[in-house]
Amino acid sequence: MAILTGINTRLRGSAGDWTYARLNGQTVAKQKVAPKDVPVRSYRQMLRRVQWANIVNVWRAFSGNNHPSFENRGARVSDFNEFMSANLGSVPVYLTKDQARQGGAVIAAYQVTRGSLPSIVVEEVPGTGGAPGKVSTDIALGSLTVDASTTVKEFSEAVVSNNGDYFHGDQITCFLARQTVNATSQVPYVKIDAMEVTLDLNDNLTKLYDVVDAEGFSNNNGRLGTSLTNFTGGIVWIHSRRAKSKTVVSSQRFLVKGNLLQNYTTEAARTEAILSYGGVLGDQFLTPNDENVAAPVNP
Repeated sequence: MAILTGINTRLRGSAGDWTYARLNGQTVAKQKVAPKDVPVRSYRQMLRRVQWANIVNVWRAFSGNNHPSFENRGARVSDFNEFMSANLGSVPVYLTKDQARQGGAVIAAYQVTRGSLPSIVVEEVPGTGGAPGKVSTDIALGSLTVDASTTVKEFSEAVVSNNGDYFHGDQITCFLARQTVNATSQVPYVKIDAMEVTLDLNDNLTKLYDVVDAEGFSNNNGRLGTSLTNFTGGIVWIHSRRAKSKTVVSSQRFLVKGNLLQNYTTEAARTEAILSYGGVLGDQFLTPNDENVAAPVNP
């Protein structure tokens, strides 16, 4: 404790680590005792926290381009809540506190949409003669040549005529999640490129590659797929349609390529993430270490 004299000594309240008060006509300053840094979260609570970070940052990478993505959600439930709820039970990805605060994210096989349209099957087709494989869908394009001269009408005709579940006015969207790692900080980042085309059987003027590009809309042996071979990240295609004044979608998950994900799903990554937040409270003997927990309310 200290007694202040001189000017500006009629102080009250707190400033920084000091508390000021008047005592017997004098200003008394007392330094606060720093509390012992004791973890306050249980193991289960900390698991929830370190898993939320990656899912939230992947959601933000969509930049609002994935709405509406979940059919039949409650009036008070957002797409964000549905995204969190759907993916907390998937492969856990652990980021440290610093990585999360810097916007770090690692793409995983997260569910992007849930709806009533048939799901698009996405798979990696092995290349021939040792060549790298490409990711393709089950959307048949027949013999259509997809290049710079292909029109939206030609593409739409190929899709509608070769696939019984697609009609004029439907939309096909591709999300390409590019995974990078900052060379200096080693923080992983995800950038999601969104591209979409509406199937228009009358648009013979617009070139397909004026609205989308080959990375998401190529003909791979008669099926819609990506032109990319060796890339790290994730890719997903979504079928959507307007029906009775609402949007209906196919249920889809990212297909993930590359080895980065496995580095953030290990026990070592989990331990590092938990310790970065200060560790956990002592074990609660009768509480299960359940990783499948409820989603937060707000992004």
